[in-house]
Amino acid sequence: MGQGYKEVQEISPNLRYIIDELDQICQRDRSEVDLKRKILDDLRHLESVVTNKISEIEADLEKLTRK
Repeated sequence: MGQGYKEVQEISPNLRYIIDELDQICQRDRSEVDLKRKILDDLRHLESVVTNKISEIEADLEKLTRK
């Protein structure tokens, strides 16, 4: 080994703690992104359903006004 350096076989407890914290933060960020994506998908689906229902109601109104 070089001067003043020693070989280390295990990770220091502080480094292990930091790695665990970073893993938790990254996991939280991923789950927040997944939740945001789900909310946006739900909103788009809701928009589609509402748009279709409005078209259906407008068609029914058109039938009533033709009579």
